Amino acid sequence: MTVLWNKLWHDLWERKSRTILVIMSVAAGVFCVGAIFGMNDQLYNQMDISHSSTYPSHINMFTFQEVDQNIADQLSKIDGILSVDITNQIGLRYKLNKEDNWQPGMVATRPDYDDQTYDQITLVTGDWPTKNTLGIERTSSAHYGIEIGDKIEIELSDGTGRSFPINGMIRHPFVEPPSFGGDALFFMSPQGLERLGIPEGSYFNLKVRVSPYSRLNSEEMAFEIKDRLGKEGISVGATFYQNPEEHWGKMFLDGVVLVMEILAVASLFMSVVLVTNTMTAIITEQTNQIGIIKAIGGKRRSIIQLYLGGVLIYGILALGISLPLGAAIAFGGSQWFLNIFNIDHEIFSVSQAAAIYQILAALAVPILAALWPVLHGASITVREAIASYGLGSGHYGTGWIDKWIEQLGNQHLSPPQTLAIGNMFRRKGRLILTQLVLIAAGTMFIMVMSLSKSLITTVSKDMDKRGYDLRLIFVWDQKAPRVIDLANSVSGVDHASMWYSHAASVLREGQVARDVGSASNLVGIPVNEKMYKPTMLAGRWLNEQDGNAVVISKELSTDNNISIGDTITLDLDILGRDKWQVVGIFQVVFRKVGDPDPLYAPLSAVYRSTKKFQYGTDLLVSTTSSNPEQVFKIKETLQDLYEDRRMRVSVFGTNTTQEDKDYAIFQFSTVTQMLLILATIVAIVGGLGLMGSLSISVVERTREIGVMRAIGARSNIIINMFVLEGLTQGIFSWLLSVPIAYIISQPISRQLGQVMLKMDLDFYFNWSASLIWLGIVIILAVLASLWPAQTATKISVRESLSYA
Repeated sequence: MTVLWNKLWHDLWERKSRTILVIMSVAAGVFCVGAIFGMNDQLYNQMDISHSSTYPSHINMFTFQEVDQNIADQLSKIDGILSVDITNQIGLRYKLNKEDNWQPGMVATRPDYDDQTYDQITLVTGDWPTKNTLGIERTSSAHYGIEIGDKIEIELSDGTGRSFPINGMIRHPFVEPPSFGGDALFFMSPQGLERLGIPEGSYFNLKVRVSPYSRLNSEEMAFEIKDRLGKEGISVGATFYQNPEEHWGKMFLDGVVLVMEILAVASLFMSVVLVTNTMTAIITEQTNQIGIIKAIGGKRRSIIQLYLGGVLIYGILALGISLPLGAAIAFGGSQWFLNIFNIDHEIFSVSQAAAIYQILAALAVPILAALWPVLHGASITVREAIASYGLGSGHYGTGWIDKWIEQLGNQHLSPPQTLAIGNMFRRKGRLILTQLVLIAAGTMFIMVMSLSKSLITTVSKDMDKRGYDLRLIFVWDQKAPRVIDLANSVSGVDHASMWYSHAASVLREGQVARDVGSASNLVGIPVNEKMYKPTMLAGRWLNEQDGNAVVISKELSTDNNISIGDTITLDLDILGRDKWQVVGIFQVVFRKVGDPDPLYAPLSAVYRSTKKFQYGTDLLVSTTSSNPEQVFKIKETLQDLYEDRRMRVSVFGTNTTQEDKDYAIFQFSTVTQMLLILATIVAIVGGLGLMGSLSISVVERTREIGVMRAIGARSNIIINMFVLEGLTQGIFSWLLSVPIAYIISQPISRQLGQVMLKMDLDFYFNWSASLIWLGIVIILAVLASLWPAQTATKISVRESLSYA
């Protein structure tokens, strides 16, 4: 056996280029498995650990009227509630320099920063805010370049500005990243907040924990709290629910994780195809050597051990490359993602599950891939083996494809071109495997590009349904005629309209319905105005003859088994209850974290139900110009106009339509960027597969190359022959990749849409990506062909004719 092992090491060393190619190919697939599965494992674990460490509230409720400690203590006595913590998080306006325009921001306050209960914030550096200083959230600090010691001018309750120095940097566990469109978040003491017109001891945010925890129990307790607060004349705005053991941001990653893991498995499959190709070629090349080994007493088991041992060495060396590299990229990738969600991940760690997957992928999968050619080679008889020239025992030239190529060559192609195309079909088994790699690479690339386009198209089509260019949401109810008159006085405003919305609890047959998003909002809209009509899935949209008719979202319908024609009760706390009939179901395409679930109804019916005649909360404006910059300036002008008149504009939901579109598309840009990186890796693996196939072809055709050189073939002819063969394989794979990608992309698009948006995406096949892939595969084919072609030109006539 020692002689056989010496032969194994000799083969690996003498064929260094082949050995390196196989190792790199396997390493690429194993790397993808380790990097992706390791990153996902660390990402989810760290998110949940970080979330749990802040002692998260189960219910996070915002009120329109102030709540004091006495009310919080009374609520804590409700059976099923552990305790209630009171805090503040409200909008403000600030500017970095006196000459700047006011910018929207947020300010948060805790009664005692040293004694926090739920959703605990952490002091990163500096000190907690005092009456005359501010703290800043660390993601806001990094994004806006605001450091400790800088001064920020804050607009006070009387409309004047006051400068506050930054004395601390703070981490908040539940904050929208500024890079994703979130506003700057500052921190003040209760005494400092008095300068904004909020007396010390007055709070507008309740953080609640229930016992025992469940989403259903949280929703029931939230309804009970709303009912108690309603009796105190306190109206509830948004209500958020948190699972204490699961980070709120995981919902944004589920889609990308799904596609990344599919691509990782596909990359591994493509990389091990080269192992099958290589082992088939080695067995074919060394068939006569196998015969000699058997002739001098070598057993079938020894031959199997010899060649599978070589595969095992490939795997071990590939693992040595991919395991540390995969662990490093997994850590770096998870660190990058976690940083987006404001989570620290500084201590290097390795996912045990991902390491196990990599070990299996590097050692077991290649052996399984090589098993068939090795078993086939080990079963050959001594006579068949010794009679072999190392070129195999194929029947090239007898099949209909071979005859068609011969006929095509005789009529239209030169001899080298005919030879190149014929060589492509000489080893049909290897051709199929190589084509599988290239087709998979092309399919994955086109699919990823199509998914990206489908996401953007779906969001854009929904945004285009809006008949307004900007939307302002007021903190408190405003007189609609006054708001509209002021809006119409601004240059560039074409039409202004007011909606009225109010937080609502949905009851069906006396039972509280399960909330969607941050609870539900009854939204009264002027039916005769075409400002917005969502995508309808069932029933109909509202009309002017409707009374208490309401259109609800698919999520609310599905989660609570509410159908067209059903009657639901909407509890509007201090505004009372009323019955409404469901006449339609619409699709929510994109919802920000914390956005309420709208229930649309005729404005006239909402007025009758709430008795809030002539009041509004949402201003919708269509402008004379569709230029995004002009629209943004009009929005700023309107904000200043209302703020100067003490008509507070909320930072939540106040945006131009273009800003909302950009925000939504940007949410998916991270997903698409990651997918494109993976698609690039898949393309590289495909190129390695083609290079390996052509390299093996050079070895097999050593004698043929020698004969060609003996009769006068020049090096450029041989190079062109191999390049043409590579190009033919690449273009042939492209012709198959496009229809396969079209077929596969549609179900994966639906799955991605359900995971990310809870809806089917508007599928858009990216034909441009198909053409891009054609260009890529041509470049890959040429590059993959050049090295084997150069190798072929270096074979001398003597070496080739003595080859056996």
